[in-house]
Amino acid sequence: MNVANQSYPENRSENASDHSLVPPCQDACPLHMDIREYVGLVSQGRIMEALQVIRTGNPFPSICAYVCTHPCEDACRRSQVDKPIAIRSLKRFAVEFGGDRMVRAEAETKHAEKVAIVGSGPAGLACAYYLKKLGYAVTVLEAHSELGGMLRVGIPQYRLPREVLNIEVQRLIRMGVEIRTDTRVVSLDLLFELGYKAIFITIGAHQSLRMGIEGEESPGVIDGATFLREVNLGLKPSLGKRVAVVGGGNVAIDAARTATRLGIKKVSILYRRSRAEMPADPKEVEQALEEGIDIIYLVTPTIIKRENKRLNVTCVRMELGEPDESGRQRPVPIKDSVFIEKFDTLIAAIGQAPQTPSDFGVRIGRGSTIQVDPSTLTTNRVGVFAGGDAVTGPATVTEALAAGRLAALRIDDYLQHRYPLPVKETKEKLGGDLLPKTIEMIKKIERVEPPNLAFEARAKDFETVELVYGWEQAINEARRCLRCGVGVEILFQDKCATCLTCLRVCPYHVPYLDVSGTIRIPADQCQACGICVAECPAKAIVLRKPFDRRQVTDELGHTIKSAAESKNKPLIIGFCCQYGLYGTGTLARLWRGAKAGVSIVPVLCVAKVEATHLLSAFKTGAEGVFVAGCGEQCARENTTYWVKQRVAKVRKVLGSIGLEPERLQVFALSSTAEDPAEELDKFVEQIGSLRLASVIKGEVKS
Repeated sequence: MNVANQSYPENRSENASDHSLVPPCQDACPLHMDIREYVGLVSQGRIMEALQVIRTGNPFPSICAYVCTHPCEDACRRSQVDKPIAIRSLKRFAVEFGGDRMVRAEAETKHAEKVAIVGSGPAGLACAYYLKKLGYAVTVLEAHSELGGMLRVGIPQYRLPREVLNIEVQRLIRMGVEIRTDTRVVSLDLLFELGYKAIFITIGAHQSLRMGIEGEESPGVIDGATFLREVNLGLKPSLGKRVAVVGGGNVAIDAARTATRLGIKKVSILYRRSRAEMPADPKEVEQALEEGIDIIYLVTPTIIKRENKRLNVTCVRMELGEPDESGRQRPVPIKDSVFIEKFDTLIAAIGQAPQTPSDFGVRIGRGSTIQVDPSTLTTNRVGVFAGGDAVTGPATVTEALAAGRLAALRIDDYLQHRYPLPVKETKEKLGGDLLPKTIEMIKKIERVEPPNLAFEARAKDFETVELVYGWEQAINEARRCLRCGVGVEILFQDKCATCLTCLRVCPYHVPYLDVSGTIRIPADQCQACGICVAECPAKAIVLRKPFDRRQVTDELGHTIKSAAESKNKPLIIGFCCQYGLYGTGTLARLWRGAKAGVSIVPVLCVAKVEATHLLSAFKTGAEGVFVAGCGEQCARENTTYWVKQRVAKVRKVLGSIGLEPERLQVFALSSTAEDPAEELDKFVEQIGSLRLASVIKGEVKS
């Protein structure tokens, strides 16, 4: 169920004039985070603002920055051009460099009703967070000695450092959430007797599935969940010299890589399908191979026998047949392909299921999951809700966080005697693929991957494998974002004169004339460069996002007001690419290197600066105006060309009213160009000379 537009603490109000569309990345995210917004802010070097957007949509971004399976990247339309944006890695950069671990969340208790949360996995922690923000007294009850559920006992430390999880737990405690560890709940009735008005069951799926083969009860055969739990709790199981892991999911990969870090030199994974069908994260699979783990595909064990303290594992080779219910090709045994392998330990990691105490009295369905109403998350017992892996079976951390948020909202509805109404979508989703002619014109930019710990060093300990981006790497990667859904629209169709200017100027061949002779600009193809907005003679085309629409005008007004108060002369106004001004941009030195009298107007792209903006700057007292783009760093094609065309037109207007055309300049910088501050200094001197000449000329006339 989509909860993106639900009313919950921290949710920002939607602007009625915002006609932007929900991009595929946001729609694919279980939390429906505003990915486009925070990636855009990172691309400008505005990390604290990006972090604020991230925290608005995610209660524990530090955790997700490490372990999110990033379905947003699978949906990213940039993959149709080259490779998707590294969204999770950019989030990691923002929370690390933005100091998310120092952020304190605050909440006050406003309601008398108490809520109990049974289990402290991601769904339980998220539910506690949002309920506390809504003003409820919350108690989290955890059977283990520490909080986190599968975050703590199921995910290895090289993927999720324990200090990250501990800080998020401490954040909840500082908010006022009551924590009770070493507390196994055996009766929901007792919780109601203790005064709790609602209960949220989120006990996870910790019970490993059986392989169903002869000998799986033999000594030396353990399940993946138990193995990972023991290691994560500080134990070191005796595994011998050769270990096999059965399975192809993330738990199997985690178990194999954990065994390697325990000093096992020979670790193999037995998987019954091919690599293409492997459900584990491809990046995790690649890292496992780098670490020397042997993955044997199209093989499954059929019999296990223990002889002379070793396991003789009879295996059969498989071939892929017709697709099964999961959509993957079904593995079929190959006749006469049986062979035997010897191992000291075999770890079964073929899946997990919930294990709900029968005394809870809740209805259990297929796969031992708790049955709930999908809209309200209510069970068959009044006041009892359930969510997370206990309801869905093993899922992702982000899906669990979304379930916890939804549970908090529904518990609030229940306690406040409100009937939960169906969620109404307030924004249209952006759909469809990019057309080949549009893809051809989009600038190809290689994806920047975050650095990894050298694989030689990984087997020595449980240090984090993926390292954080450097500043320049993060900003360059974020600049690859296409900003899907914030393009243009013909807002005033009656003003359109069908002059075909938009067709002529669009670098991406997006506008077209339909059979009725009407200009159309498909939202799913528009690349938001803004050139048609600036060139449309009827001003019928506008950017979809209100801030993008009025940004240049607003920034210009603010700059002129500030310049008037400073009284520096001569007044020079520069329209500069915001992406070039911040972070590692070509124009970054302009902020600190420009001489007095220069006022900078940051714009989302210089292609969005219209002729009227340039003339307005002169009209309000500027003696010189310049436009500076981000040069070779620009993610768009033909930007400089159209700016120069526009400037040439304005220069003619300046000449017609008696102003020197050289008072307006374009800086088209490249990586080998002079320092932008030096370029600007030359322009300042030129304007100073023109001003002096004008003063002398005026004195001569008088």
